Amino acid sequence: MNTPVMLSYLPHHTDPWLGLPSNLFKSLGLSLNQPITLSLPGKSVTLNVYLHQSHAPVIHLPSSLGHELHLPDESFLYINYQPASRTLELKPILAILISHTQHPAPFGELNDFLKELILAAKKRAVLAYVVTIHDLLPLQAPLNGWTWEKNRWIKRAFPLPHVVYNRIPSRKIERTNLYKTLKNKLAQHKIILFNQTFLNKWETHLILTNSNSLKKHLPETMILDRASTLEMMLNKHPVIFLKPVHGSLGKGIYKIKQTPYGYESAYSTLSGEIQRRFPTVKSLVSFLNKRIKKAYIIQEGINILTYAGRPIDFRILMQKNRKGRWAVTSMVARIGAENRIVSNIARGGEMARVTQTLKQCGISNPAAMRTHLAQLAKKVAQVIDQEQKGTFGELGVDLAVSTTEQIYILEVNSKPSKTQDALPGLGRGGKGRPSVQRLLDYTFYLTNSRHEVER
Repeated sequence: MNTPVMLSYLPHHTDPWLGLPSNLFKSLGLSLNQPITLSLPGKSVTLNVYLHQSHAPVIHLPSSLGHELHLPDESFLYINYQPASRTLELKPILAILISHTQHPAPFGELNDFLKELILAAKKRAVLAYVVTIHDLLPLQAPLNGWTWEKNRWIKRAFPLPHVVYNRIPSRKIERTNLYKTLKNKLAQHKIILFNQTFLNKWETHLILTNSNSLKKHLPETMILDRASTLEMMLNKHPVIFLKPVHGSLGKGIYKIKQTPYGYESAYSTLSGEIQRRFPTVKSLVSFLNKRIKKAYIIQEGINILTYAGRPIDFRILMQKNRKGRWAVTSMVARIGAENRIVSNIARGGEMARVTQTLKQCGISNPAAMRTHLAQLAKKVAQVIDQEQKGTFGELGVDLAVSTTEQIYILEVNSKPSKTQDALPGLGRGGKGRPSVQRLLDYTFYLTNSRHEVER
C-alpha cells in the first residue's frame, strides 16, 4: 500500500513513539502492542505506535528523531508498509547530482529548472534535493544538499536518496576517479543512478548501425583516423561534417564542402562561423591536423530542410514514464541562425512548432511526418537503452528531414539541455513543464511507488 503522508515533529517529545491517524492505522492493519520499524535509505528506527486525534494523513514523530532521520519537518512522502517485517518505508527520495556550484549562484543556468523540479516534487510527495559529487560521495547521512525554500536556496542536511539523477555537465568530470568511485559506491548501496554518463558519438553510431530498422536512417559516418579516410569521404560526398566524438552544444564542428576552386571549411563558434578555402586535400588536411587533437567522426552532409536558407533539425525529448517505458515528452523544430552550420539553440538557433515548420518547408503531409519523427525517436531511445551500459531515463534525439522527405538520425544526447526545455508558454500550467513531471514519474517507477495518489 502506498499512501502520501506529512511528517510532523512534535516539540518536547523524546520517547520513541510514532503517531498515526486511526483511519491510516486501520488500513495498514497495525497493532498497538507491536512496534514497527520506520525505514529510509541507510537508516531504520524501531518505534511504538499510538493513535492521534487528527484524521489528516499526518505522522507524528518525536522532535529528537529529526536529528536522526534528517527529513525536513512537514515533508510529504509516501509510506509503504511491509507486514512481514513490520516495516514502514518512507519514499521516494531523489537527489539531483551536479559537479559544483557556479555563477549565478548556486547552479548557474540550471537554477530555474532545479527550482521547478524541487517544487514539483514537493507537490507530488517526493523529497528532492540538489547535491554535489563531494557532498554525496561519503554516502552516509547526513548529506549536505540544497533545496528551494521560502523563495531562496537553502543548504541543509538530508538523508541518503533512493534515486540519483545525474546532471553533471562535463565529460571531463565524469572521467575522474572521484566520479568513478561514486558510481561504484552507489551500486554497492543499491542506490539507482540514471543517465550516469554522456554518450560517445562513435559508439552510439555503431549501436544504431546494428539495428536493421535504424541503419537506413543514419548518414554515412566514419571515425577520423587518417587522412585517407577524410579524402575517401570527400570523394563520395559533396559536403561532410567533422564532429568531436565527445562534443555537445554544437561545439567543435567543421563543415567541409567541395567547391570549383577546391574545398571550403566552416567552423562554428559562439560569435559566428570561421571560413577558410583550400586548393587541395593536402592543404586541408594540414590545416585540420594543427587544430584537431581529439577523437572526431566524419559524417555525410545531408541536404536537409531549410527555412530562408537556415538549416532545420528536430529535437525530440524522450523520457521514461511511470511504467518505465519510453515516451515523447516534447518535440521542437530548431531553426539555425543565419549563416550558421548548426541549428543548436546555444549557437543562436530558434525553436518553432514541428508541424507548422514542416508545412512551411513544403512537406507533403506534415502531420504524418511528425508522427514518423516521434516513432523513430522512440525506437532510437529503445535501442540505446538496450545496448548502452547504465540506466537512462531521458535522451534528446536529434533528427533531420531531407528535401526528399527522408528522416535521418543526427545525434543522441544523454544530457539534454534544461535551460529551454519547451516553447515559451508551453507546459507552464499548474503542473509545470512536462519534462519535470516525467522525471518524477520515472522516479516513482524506479522506487516501485507506482500507485501515486493525486493530492
